[in-house]
Amino acid sequence: MCKGNNMGLLRFLLLFLASFWAPGIVSASPATEIDNWVEDINYFQRELQKRHINLYHTISAERLNAELTQLKSNLGDLSENQLLVELMRISRLIGDGHTMVAFWEQDIEFYPFRFLTVVGELRLVSVSETYRHLLGYRLTAVNGTPVKEVVKQLAPLVQGVENEHSLEVRLAFQITVAKILAGAGITDSVERANYTFTSDAGDNETVTVTPVSMSKYHQQLTHRLFPSQVPFGEKQIVESKNLWMSADEEIQSAYIYFRRYPSFSDMEDFSEDIEDFLKKKKIKNLIIDLRDNGGGDFFVGLGMAWRLVLVDSLDWDHGVYTLISNKTYSAAMSNAAQYRQLLNAKLIGEPTGGNPVGYQDMDQFSLPNSGWTITYSKRNYRFQDAFTEGVQPDVLIEQDWQSYQKGIDKPLSWVLDDIRKRM
Repeated sequence: MCKGNNMGLLRFLLLFLASFWAPGIVSASPATEIDNWVEDINYFQRELQKRHINLYHTISAERLNAELTQLKSNLGDLSENQLLVELMRISRLIGDGHTMVAFWEQDIEFYPFRFLTVVGELRLVSVSETYRHLLGYRLTAVNGTPVKEVVKQLAPLVQGVENEHSLEVRLAFQITVAKILAGAGITDSVERANYTFTSDAGDNETVTVTPVSMSKYHQQLTHRLFPSQVPFGEKQIVESKNLWMSADEEIQSAYIYFRRYPSFSDMEDFSEDIEDFLKKKKIKNLIIDLRDNGGGDFFVGLGMAWRLVLVDSLDWDHGVYTLISNKTYSAAMSNAAQYRQLLNAKLIGEPTGGNPVGYQDMDQFSLPNSGWTITYSKRNYRFQDAFTEGVQPDVLIEQDWQSYQKGIDKPLSWVLDDIRKRM
């Protein structure tokens, strides 16, 4: 055999072997791996049909079957990250914010930024030391793609969405997930990305970043645009950093920061302490802040409400307020609606990210081969008579960048002004 033929054979063998070793490519895997993905997709459909309270409340059975059939036929052309993104897109078609691919249960990595959507712009509000100088800048492109196009590509597949308000919150987070950006074709790989930022003065800066694990992501975000503040100077009653109370006896007011749901027993202890404090100090005004609360068990939140109604010193006609935002989701949205009913609370802020009428109460299962976690809705709740896109506040106070960059908490300021007017 001549030398040229030897070289041709060598190239063929190398390409053949490379097709099996190419990382993350479903099509490059043996037929058994594609069979495993087919089994996972069939399991995804079968288990959702069995477990979801009403899987076809938005999408028809025919449409869902057609989407999954098409996905199975495309397996040979998809990388694992592309498959992930496609399954996320199909999950969104089911139409409720608790049925989704729980990608965060995987070994995922993030680019070291945290964004906040303010008036349609993604603002950088938390970073590592390296990029501290970019705090407050607008995100304008990812890998050269204008941010409006990036948002357009990601919007149909972002998980945990019930309305336009939760879409803003989830997209601001998921635009940092390496697998999602790569699977959507926005970046070329999961190893690096170019983020372009623009200051209010018009200065542009593009930085090339590598992703970090979830634990390191939270550790690295050491700089925030503004530090957290306690409204009344110090915390009088503390269950955790996510649930505490401060008070100002001069204006007879208390503030409860409620970000995460504790256990029933911990909430019972916390609420009992609050009840005793409010009674002893004859507090008249109460502010419950649910703006950073993404959900949990709303029955735990009702436990606190049960204790609060025993406090006769509160001004039950005008003195109870609940702060809400587009981050207020799931159980927190439910408690916001319930506090309006049970505590006569006035809701202040923005519409919630969760809808008051719809499918909730999340459970989960794992796909047999990939181990991917799939969540689904078990109940249909109605926390108000008519459907609205989020629980609507009694007093609408929208976020604006001018106030935010000055550290002004507009909803809380409105409440404190209202309390002083009634003194």
